[in-house]
Amino acid sequence: MKKKSSTVILLFVALGLLIVAGYVEAKYIPKGEIACSADITWSVVPQADITSFSCTVTEFKKKPAVVFKVGIKNISDKAQRFRVQIFLLKEGKAVGGLVPRKGKPPVLKAGEEKIVAYPVIKATQLPGKLEVVVKTISLD
Repeated sequence: MKKKSSTVILLFVALGLLIVAGYVEAKYIPKGEIACSADITWSVVPQADITSFSCTVTEFKKKPAVVFKVGIKNISDKAQRFRVQIFLLKEGKAVGGLVPRKGKPPVLKAGEEKIVAYPVIKATQLPGKLEVVVKTISLD
């Protein structure tokens, strides 16, 4: 009888671990080159991959700016449109937009890649901490 009860307990513990493991999200790691010294937290949908990411201090329309360049690839088997959001956590600022911005229809086909730039006007220093979020947008 003792052997049966320990087996049942072991099964419940194993089931509990599987349930907890299902709720733990795997940490996303970009496959492309990251040319930004900031501490970056990634939240990217499974349909997209970051092929490149950079941040530089430059000028945009004759004003100082930090410019983020993001390469996004559609790795799903159907056309997608993405929303990119970049949060500068310590500075309290954010930039972003849709990828692609326009088109008929405005989508990245399966396997297609696009590089977009997002300036943060009047920023003169590279951020210390970023959060990059990539979501899909409904095409309906």
